[in-house]
Amino acid sequence: MLIQCPNCQSKARIGSTNAITLTIRDLYCQCSNVKDCGCTFVVTLAFKNYLNPPVNDTQQLAASLLRQLPKEQRRELLAQGDLFN
Repeated sequence: MLIQCPNCQSKARIGSTNAITLTIRDLYCQCSNVKDCGCTFVVTLAFKNYLNPPVNDTQQLAASLLRQLPKEQRRELLAQGDLFN
């Protein structure tokens, strides 16, 4: 992961991290341009959203939706196996 110094836009090194939650971390960084800048700073890294959810989540959602249908509608839908190919 490339981190840029917010002051001089040089590359910065991540020295350590601190987990705030499972999906949020603080990254403690130091500018590699020690001669002209040398600042240290904190960047917050956070998970935002899935572009494509994990397979298990998708399968669980589909199973949950199928369970909510009446049995007859479920049978009709599953009988149309070509919908899933």
